[in-house]
Amino acid sequence: MIGRLDRFEGRSSLRTWVFRILENRARSRGVHESRALPWSSAFADDPGMGGPTVDPARFRGPDDRWPGGWTPAGRPAAWEPPPEYAAVAAEIRRELGTALDELPDRQRTVVELRDVHGLSSEEVCEQLGLSPGNQRILLHRGRARLRARLEDVYRAAAGEGELRG
Repeated sequence: MIGRLDRFEGRSSLRTWVFRILENRARSRGVHESRALPWSSAFADDPGMGGPTVDPARFRGPDDRWPGGWTPAGRPAAWEPPPEYAAVAAEIRRELGTALDELPDRQRTVVELRDVHGLSSEEVCEQLGLSPGNQRILLHRGRARLRARLEDVYRAAAGEGELRG
């Protein structure tokens, strides 16, 4: 919006103008998402996907003091990663930030809008005034540079596959 501030005509308050833009973006995104197929329905034919996500036996019954709560045996286990994983993740985030800063401005902007902020390619093209082909090229080149720059960092952090799972 800041890049298009010159399009503000002053017929309303700046606050109203910004709110209207956000409202229109939300509507557009809602229309776009309403056309998308939920991932859960993609495997509707799979016999294992028809039932509940969590086994009902893991929950307390209706006659229990806390109906619907977890049973002692059904309570989920904590997934706390070891401290070294958090340290490695922080190092990788720092390296990623440095690698993003090293990208040419246009590549960095496209990569950030697509991969960090989650905008669609159409939204990026509209915001930056790019053709779809140019946007794809900038995104591909930016991701390739990031991949090349971070490949050694990930390999070292993973201990040649140790943390990759």
